Amino acid sequence: MSGGQHKLLLPLGGRPVLIHVLETALASQARPIILVLGHRADEVRSQVAAHIQQHDISIIENPNYRQGMSTSLHMGLHALTNIRDNNRQNVDLPTSTVILLGDQPLMTASIIDSLIATRATSGKSIIVPLYHGKRGNPVLFAADLFPELMAVTGDEGGRSVIMRHPQDVATVEVSEATASSDIDTWEAYQQVVAEWQQTQQ
Repeated sequence: MSGGQHKLLLPLGGRPVLIHVLETALASQARPIILVLGHRADEVRSQVAAHIQQHDISIIENPNYRQGMSTSLHMGLHALTNIRDNNRQNVDLPTSTVILLGDQPLMTASIIDSLIATRATSGKSIIVPLYHGKRGNPVLFAADLFPELMAVTGDEGGRSVIMRHPQDVATVEVSEATASSDIDTWEAYQQVVAEWQQTQQ
């Protein structure tokens, strides 16, 4: 984002963009919620603390974020795996993860929950939302794919893992196409603001 702006802290309805995403996660069935911070982590952490008083969010920092998106993915998966390894009661162990991006403030809890429900009914290892037939985010990955996700490098999420396992993919058609809107440019941010204002009317 030009001008030194941090896109996750841009205002949307009086709250930072990231807070909208976290509130969506909290409203969904997904637990635990792990927030991985990179650029200006201290500033973002203080904003999160100021807006969300919840114990359902674990915040970790990725010192290697400049090496690409994959490093944040690894940090989140490592934290999730530690939860699995440290749980000796073998109850409520995470069997999958939903990778949610911090710059999609129009995302809804119902989309996340539909991915989780489709995982349960289909038994597929990868659940992908389709917006007007086009694949988008967030994506659910079953735990048996965590090792492959940990092997991803550079500025990539799970795209290559999805491509390697077409037979293991189930899709969910999503009617709210604007939910996939992300903020990578100032123009995209302005569009998200306009779309958000429309939803409030």
